[in-house]
Formats: sequence, structure tokens, C-alpha cells
Amino acid sequence: MIRNAAVALVGLLAVVLVGCGRGQTPIPPGAQVVHIAVTQSEVRLDPGTVRAGDVYLVLDAPLDGSIVFVQRKRTAAETPGPLSDDDLARLAHGDTEGTSIGGMDAGGCDAAQNAEDRGQMGPCGNVLKVVLLGGKYAILGDMPGSNPPGRPLPSIAVLEVLP
Repeated sequence: MIRNAAVALVGLLAVVLVGCGRGQTPIPPGAQVVHIAVTQSEVRLDPGTVRAGDVYLVLDAPLDGSIVFVQRKRTAAETPGPLSDDDLARLAHGDTEGTSIGGMDAGGCDAAQNAEDRGQMGPCGNVLKVVLLGGKYAILGDMPGSNPPGRPLPSIAVLEVLP
């Protein structure tokens, strides 16, 4: 009877510990991955072109940085989609009207959690999954209008998505 109680207690403890995890999700094998590096002066994408569908954006540098993902959305009822050349030109000047803005803030946990979750989606990870249609999407290192005075907005990286 004590043995059964001990086995039940160990099983319950395992369930509780698993349930308390941060909810990390790895990138599936064979997935489309875009690596992103943000510096003071630019945002670099590798590769800069992907196919429509699920795409995993991975912030490689800085380790504790953030990215902003921008797509078109003119009305609340409209499904987000690719940006036009005019949308991109307006965005370059900080105009976000008619867009949907999302993103990821990597490095928001302690150093051990950040290291453990690199390459995964979740609160301490550096991966953002997006589902994309063919067209152009913008990735920035900062929110338009949120830069400190005197600091220019990093260049906008344009992700080309083939249908």
C-alpha cells in the first residue's frame, strides 16, 4: 500500500512539474526558418525570401533584443496580409496606419531560462511563428515612433514571400 502511494506521489509530482513549464515549443524539423540580426543601423534576414505558409522567425542577435513584424490590415474584419510598396514607403517614415503589428521580445527571462529556450517559441524563447501569404512583409528592430530622440529607426528588412 505504501509503495502504491509512493508511485502515485511521484507520478503527481511529475505532472505538476511538467505543467509548470514555460510552454516552450521547438521549431519543427524541415520548417522554413528566417534568421534575423538587428544592429543599430540595419535589420538582416537570412534568407530574405521564403514560400507562403508557416515561417519561423528566429532572432539571433542581439540575444536580448526584439523584433517587430508588420503586415497589412486596413479594417478589423480584414485578414492580415502582405504590404504594398506604398505601405512599405509609409512605414519607413513611421506611418503604421492600415497595418497590423506584432512581434517578439527575446531575453525577457533570467539568463538560464533564456539560454535554455533559445531556438524555441515561448516566453523566454527567440522564435516567432507567422503564417504568411505571398507578398512582402516588414521586420523592424524597434516600434515606429518608440525610438529615443536622436536615434534613427533601423532600416526596414523586407521579407519576400513567394506564393
